[in-house]
Amino acid sequence: MGVLELLAQETISFACLPKAHSGWSLLGIPFDSTTTYKPGTRFAPDAVRSTSCNLEFYSILTGLILEDERINDIGNLVLPPGDVKEGLRIIEDAAREIRSLYPNTLPIFIGGEHLITYPIMKAFGKDVDTLVVFDAHLDLRNEYLNSRYNHATFLRRVVEELDLNVLHIGSRAYSKDELDYVRASGLRMLNILDLKDLETVSKEFKNLGRTYISLDIDVVDPAYAPGVGNPEPLGMDPFTLLRVIKKIFESGSRVMGFDLVEVNPLVDVNDVTSALAGKIILEVMAMDKSIRIAK
Repeated sequence: MGVLELLAQETISFACLPKAHSGWSLLGIPFDSTTTYKPGTRFAPDAVRSTSCNLEFYSILTGLILEDERINDIGNLVLPPGDVKEGLRIIEDAAREIRSLYPNTLPIFIGGEHLITYPIMKAFGKDVDTLVVFDAHLDLRNEYLNSRYNHATFLRRVVEELDLNVLHIGSRAYSKDELDYVRASGLRMLNILDLKDLETVSKEFKNLGRTYISLDIDVVDPAYAPGVGNPEPLGMDPFTLLRVIKKIFESGSRVMGFDLVEVNPLVDVNDVTSALAGKIILEVMAMDKSIRIAK
């Protein structure tokens, strides 16, 4: 008996699509054990699912309509409260099991805090060449509040422990130590100012190879996404974000997986952040389908 059979809790389906085998496998990961400012991201998987049920299925980025689609929505992981190490182990095992059981699908994970990307990347291992991270923050601290494994350090652990390339997009909030680490490590970074010229940005996507995309919703400006634990002004607008993601899909790189993290329903306004998260996931599904159709 696998992790999913033991620890996956059934939920309503994302966007209320019928649950069945499809091109997408979705798992909620309600993990927020290391959040520091405004906790509550563990409620995001259910909130995003619920809000997405009220969205239309037309993809403005691809022209596809997804209303007749199915989705393999596995539900939410049940995680031990307060046990970060065990929680990370369960997430890694679950991500690995999804890849084994549903090898021809695009895995989609809804967090939860950004630390969940670390065990997911461990599960993907050498099957990913490049991790693309959209985030207002670098999350490259060596430790934070005496912890080496938390939402502010996850990317440092990925860079140090895993053999893959990293491209960070949309940042605008740094500590001195993080900037020093970027310069020393040579980590590729496109900050918020670099995104003004999308054609130049798209040149960075030519040699990504097998790509995993991790999206912290706080990369979007708080005017569009107020429901986050660590809001940072001067962010991206949603349409620019989706256009950049679409260029990654169209670059010839194979997108191996996608996660969306850090939605906090407890501080949201009229569910607009959950709705935006749901819309982004629908657009990513449409982008993935359009690439499959083109092949």
